Amino acid sequence: MIKLPVVRTGPVRVSGYAIKLRRVVNASLRPLYKEKKVDSKEVNAKISEINAAIYEVLINKFEVPKEAIVNITLEYDISDGEFVVKDIKIEVYDLNEILTKNTTAEVKKLLLKKKEMENK
Repeated sequence: MIKLPVVRTGPVRVSGYAIKLRRVVNASLRPLYKEKKVDSKEVNAKISEINAAIYEVLINKFEVPKEAIVNITLEYDISDGEFVVKDIKIEVYDLNEILTKNTTAEVKKLLLKKKEMENK
């Protein structure tokens, strides 16, 4: 069994997680594809299953907006040439309107003060 590193999508919109997950998994497996230790078509079929399950939960079950941000962490192994998911973690980040409003206002105040100081 070949132990591979954990792959992460990094922060990405819900509307784009599927492509990003496919890219990071395929990028991490590229050397094994070249050595013919893993079949890329089988891996991509499993990634499609994973993406469908994530979509079912995020969109259909929890109605997470497509503008929300997610970070997906996937741990997997290659066992006998087969792609095997060991663990998955999905972090969902939602917009905090109050914090957004307050931080925006404070930054604008600081920038305005700085501009006023420069004009003196």
